[in-house]
Amino acid sequence: MTYGHTPDDGDGVPDVGGRSSGGGTVYGGGPASRGGGTVYGGSPAGSSGTTYGSASPGPASPGRGTTYGSSGGTTYGSSAAGPSGAQGGATYGSASAGRGTTYGASGGGTTYGSATPGGTTYGASSGTTYGASSGTTYGASSGPAYGSTAVGERPAGLGPRSRAAALEDDRLLPELGGTPPGGPRVKKPGRRKKILIGLGIATAVSLLLGLTGGGVAYASVDLPQFPESSKTTQIQYSDGKTTFATFATENRVEVPLAKVPKFVQDAVIATEDPDFRENSGVSFRGTARAVWGLVSGNEGAGGGSTITQQYIRNALNLTREKSYSRKVKEIILARKLSSSWTKDQILKGYLNTIYFGRGAWGIQSASQAYFHKDVEKLTVAEGAVLAAVIKDPTNFDPKNNVASAKGRWTYVVDQMAQKQFITAADRQALTYPKVEDKPAATHDWQSGSTGILGQKIESELKKTVGLTEQDINTGGYRVVTTINPNYQAAAKKASMQYLVGQDKAMATAMVSIDPATGMVRAYYGGERGYGNLDLASAAAAHPAGSSMKPYVLAKGVEDGYSIDSLWDGTSGQTFPDRSTPLKNSDGDNSCGKQCSLTSATVKSLNTVYWALTYKVHASEVAKLAEKAGIKMIDGMPTAQFIKSDKLNSGLGIGQDSISVLDQAAGYATFANYGIYRQPYFIDKVYGSDGNVVWDHATHVAPEVQAFTKDVGRDVSYVLQQVYGATNKKITDGREAAIKTGTQQFGNTDENAHAWMCGFTPQLATAVWVGSGTDKDIKLRDRVNNNIHVYGSGIPGKIWRDFMSAALKGQDKEDFESPLHAGDEPGNAPSEEPSPTPSDTPDEDNPDGQNGDGQNGNGDGQNGNGDGQNGDGQNGNGDGQNGGDVQNPGDNGQNPFLNNN
Repeated sequence: MTYGHTPDDGDGVPDVGGRSSGGGTVYGGGPASRGGGTVYGGSPAGSSGTTYGSASPGPASPGRGTTYGSSGGTTYGSSAAGPSGAQGGATYGSASAGRGTTYGASGGGTTYGSATPGGTTYGASSGTTYGASSGTTYGASSGPAYGSTAVGERPAGLGPRSRAAALEDDRLLPELGGTPPGGPRVKKPGRRKKILIGLGIATAVSLLLGLTGGGVAYASVDLPQFPESSKTTQIQYSDGKTTFATFATENRVEVPLAKVPKFVQDAVIATEDPDFRENSGVSFRGTARAVWGLVSGNEGAGGGSTITQQYIRNALNLTREKSYSRKVKEIILARKLSSSWTKDQILKGYLNTIYFGRGAWGIQSASQAYFHKDVEKLTVAEGAVLAAVIKDPTNFDPKNNVASAKGRWTYVVDQMAQKQFITAADRQALTYPKVEDKPAATHDWQSGSTGILGQKIESELKKTVGLTEQDINTGGYRVVTTINPNYQAAAKKASMQYLVGQDKAMATAMVSIDPATGMVRAYYGGERGYGNLDLASAAAAHPAGSSMKPYVLAKGVEDGYSIDSLWDGTSGQTFPDRSTPLKNSDGDNSCGKQCSLTSATVKSLNTVYWALTYKVHASEVAKLAEKAGIKMIDGMPTAQFIKSDKLNSGLGIGQDSISVLDQAAGYATFANYGIYRQPYFIDKVYGSDGNVVWDHATHVAPEVQAFTKDVGRDVSYVLQQVYGATNKKITDGREAAIKTGTQQFGNTDENAHAWMCGFTPQLATAVWVGSGTDKDIKLRDRVNNNIHVYGSGIPGKIWRDFMSAALKGQDKEDFESPLHAGDEPGNAPSEEPSPTPSDTPDEDNPDGQNGDGQNGNGDGQNGNGDGQNGDGQNGNGDGQNGGDVQNPGDNGQNPFLNNN
């Protein structure tokens, strides 16, 4: 076999290559005496074999039209010694002796060839000519000639004319879809060297493919330990199904191969490595093709990588460069892995490692990204879509290029049919499936309240489970939380609903806890999103106002003060630790000097609760509160706060700040009759292999008896009376127990913080409303005539709507009856006759919180009672405008400015 043609004019100097003396295939021409020129076939008279050109002597038949060959086998061109195409028509071949290759005829019309002596010309003897008989031509009789039989030296360094270069001449013909050249094509130097290198490497590769199965190179490469791939940690609601947050460096969720349908596996195999089940980790044909691509510079030759090789490249993070050394190493590792692992193990690793686009690594994440379903629910057509995108995740994503995506999908299903993974009938029945729009970006959950919740769970994973940030972001855990999806949705809905139309800075936070277990069932920390301040956490504590009074009540009952004990409920009193008179809201004296502790709680009388705190000691109240769940006060651990100079009897009327989470835990302890269960957010943690690695059931914190059940029954009874006086009832009519609270804005009659905290036997919930920024705002309900916001206003509505939704359909549980225990006397003067106090506030303002209306109408403003103007508004209650400050003699300065 020779590439080129034979000597011209008998000079004995090979122009392009040797000739065949005995037939066979020759890509070149015959002797000059036979009218040679560039021909693609054999030469001598009498020889045989396939020829793409001619060499036989004799005149061409006059009047021939297009001739694609003549004597001596199949030819694409003519060979007559005389002029060809004398009567017109196109001739793709040569003419008279010595003329070289002619693409055309010598007369008539435009010709791409020459009738003149000398080499190949692209043109005619007249008219437009793309070649000539002199000068530098493409097939000329003198000077440098590319592929001609012209006498003369070839340019220095110019190698032999290859078959590909000769075939390119054909492609230049307009009749064949080509175009004439715009100028000389310069061939890359060193082509012969590259071919020789390639052949050498191909030989070496053959050895590595197993023809010998050994060698120094094979023995010198060890199969490394495959690292754990980065996986996505999923945070799920308590149903163990719904994921609401993810943590990952790559969006990857590993699944066992058994969860990947067989037809999805087949689609990938048919497309990426049809011989996967049979080969030894490498493909001889694919590798040879890749080697040729490397030496020829052909980017489209393909990589030749099997599924095993692709897995190795991705799992071991090998370089992606197209180099011989990488390919050889990859081949050796693939063979070793193939002999060490089963095919199923390799396929599982591959399907969980490969990138599918849309930010999805692995088949499970891809299934969610493209079809919003788990991989085991995919159809055949859907599986083919995922197999199609592997080669080019951007271009074969239908949302980016639908035509390319469908074309690649068609190839995949055709391959499946060819491999008999599906029947021909099944193939014909398949249609391109509906692909979902691109899902939300991996980190879109980080916005709003879900971001705050995810941030809280992340913190708990570190603090409670002991995972590091790297563990969380790469470990592929599945975390089942205690958060009920319905409760959480209800919390968000109620919270956001009542902020519509309000000051943009107004914000709310809510926590709801199961008293019997400590499970946090809903957690709403505002809408700031991941990485920002969580308004329900200890980092954003808020002054408690009158919502702190139940802890004082519990300590009083524990110390022997009955809920029926009598106290001086008048406004404007002084105390041993407070020289400035303390006033009740609006100067309320309605309960007189013989006021029961129950009535004082319903009316939220500050004078009674300052007196009770003083009697039982603020430090003891703080200790009880700590056991009940108040772990931080004013930004420091409660035990530390007790030792600080901040502590005084003002604690009892809520001048100090606590978190919404702690407040919910404390009220859960009241609901549980004194037994504190540590709040927790995480139920179970599963490893990437599906096994439980952490279970709360084996890490339950010991319960704490904050106070006795008898005390709890009496406190619960009193708080039920507060609930009875409000119009913020749970819609199904069940009983509940509540306490509200407010805290003023600066040294004004405005409010800056408002609370509604309460419980049923099954659920305890604390709601706070205030500023979502680092500065307090004046709380006004702009939707309702710009009235002041109190505990039973916006917080009360949020609490009511949430509890109604959360408890819907659940049994109505009753509270245990009170004991009315204790015989210690209050501070009521004994010499005055006892008035007839009422446990029910003014009927015009039943909850005492000036909630929805104005001027004393029902839930209105300027009424008397529990927290509205009794929490300190305009009445110097709760320490407002009445010197109720950290330093008792401060006389009117605002004790609540610092709410951090």
